[in-house]
Amino acid sequence: MMLAYVVLFKWMLASVSCVLAGTLVWAVLAPALRRWPALLPRRALWLAAQGVTAGAALLALLPHSAQHSLAPTVTLSAAESSAIRDALPALAGAGPEHTSAAIAPAASQAQTDDAGDSDLPPLPLILPAAWSLVYAAGLAWMLARWLRARHVWRGLLAASQHLSPQELRAHGAFDAAQLTEIASHRLAVMETDAAISPMLVGVRRPVLLLPRHLRGFSIEQQHMVIAHELHHWRARDPLCLGVAALLQTVFWFNPALRWMNGKMEWALELICDQRVLAGRPQQQRKQYAAALLLQWKAQTAAIPTGGVAFGGIDGATATARIRQMRQAALPVPSKAAAWSVAALMAAVLAGGALLQPALAFNVDRQLAPASMLAAPAADTAMPVARPADGGAAAASPADQAWRNPLDKMRVTGLFGVRRSVLVTPHKGIDIAAPSGTPVHAVADGVVVGAAQLTENASRYGNTVILQHDGQRTLYAHLTSMNVKPGAIVKAGQQIGTVGETGFATGPHLHFEVRQDETLIDPATKLANLDAVSTRHALRVRRQQLGY
Repeated sequence: MMLAYVVLFKWMLASVSCVLAGTLVWAVLAPALRRWPALLPRRALWLAAQGVTAGAALLALLPHSAQHSLAPTVTLSAAESSAIRDALPALAGAGPEHTSAAIAPAASQAQTDDAGDSDLPPLPLILPAAWSLVYAAGLAWMLARWLRARHVWRGLLAASQHLSPQELRAHGAFDAAQLTEIASHRLAVMETDAAISPMLVGVRRPVLLLPRHLRGFSIEQQHMVIAHELHHWRARDPLCLGVAALLQTVFWFNPALRWMNGKMEWALELICDQRVLAGRPQQQRKQYAAALLLQWKAQTAAIPTGGVAFGGIDGATATARIRQMRQAALPVPSKAAAWSVAALMAAVLAGGALLQPALAFNVDRQLAPASMLAAPAADTAMPVARPADGGAAAASPADQAWRNPLDKMRVTGLFGVRRSVLVTPHKGIDIAAPSGTPVHAVADGVVVGAAQLTENASRYGNTVILQHDGQRTLYAHLTSMNVKPGAIVKAGQQIGTVGETGFATGPHLHFEVRQDETLIDPATKLANLDAVSTRHALRVRRQQLGY
């Protein structure tokens, strides 16, 4: 259940990233087209734009370090994490197995006051599941459209006649060079009675589908129409449109992709028009424009989506294409324009990577097993030492501050904070760091535990516990451990490396301080902890604990 939730949550982040990236790309390209119209007929630009938009979504699905993200880590509270693991059993009204008998009086009072308002799971649990349902419905609708179009295409091809090499030579629409090219690459050519536009059908092995009314065009017009479709075929335009259609199906919720695909289709037609007309006299350009108008008038049936069509256009598009045909060549964008747009889209993709929040689970509801750490029963919370003045936790009998467990500290979760009134306070601090970062002993001590904790589904993962006189420190989620039980360690000695073992989807160190059966705020032992805490972590503590 936990893994399923992580997948749904990451897909929700991916969807948001896709929409934001698409919006930013549109915001970059729309004014760029007004400033540099020569960018419009550039197929590579629109392919790159769609790639950046889809790539931003994929970034959210890839593992990444919280240390390299500008967004605050999204941390689920302990009760939410347990509810996910147990398939949401009691968030609508937390049962005794999910509540603590030893929570501070203020928290207990908050639970009593808000018990009537806890009928629904919190938003962090609802949103991923809700979006997944909406997305599944939209995807089903898109797939149904694709199946209907596929059925139409199959019916159209089934009713069409395959033209043999002899029939192609007798057709009149193909010149000698075109016939040679078709024969050498074994391009299938079919003819239909339907009033469609000449087009390529299919992605992997396209079929050239011609309407029978094309025979009514002049020989010169037919040759140019066929040249148009063959250029689409040589440039692999059906593959480009197929990829774009796939992206629009997967990311159906992103209108920016539809806008980009429309621009790309327009660019493909303009490129083919100019390739066909290159070097031709004005009289042939007029014949080509007349063929476009004839096809538009003859086309009475709707064209299913997915084909590259010579005349699958409306009146406004035909007018714009004819206006473009008057030019000797397509305008070429300047290097400054090309590099500016490329840099802006690269910035969009880099920004998407930096703004991906990490997802972390607060997994500290369980205690270490009795063999490693003197602790009460698993269903009883360890008392939390809290000062009367609302500041840091009560100090333990230590003479001086300890060194930090990591050389570079970035604290993303502070001691005692809660995500809702139904959860126990955070038992330690979370320090974000890349996997493999060395973890050091904060003080001289003895290793009393170095293993993967098995209590409560091993949510701490690989854990090292050190004894420092009357206090113990706990280092959780390690990817490796460098010490064994019974070893004597010195302050600053490496005892392991940061990881994400247990229930922690992002690499970080969970650090606790305990004295007997009492939790102690690590801020009383580590110097100047607030200075290395994120603004988000400080804000959450201030909102909940008042300091």
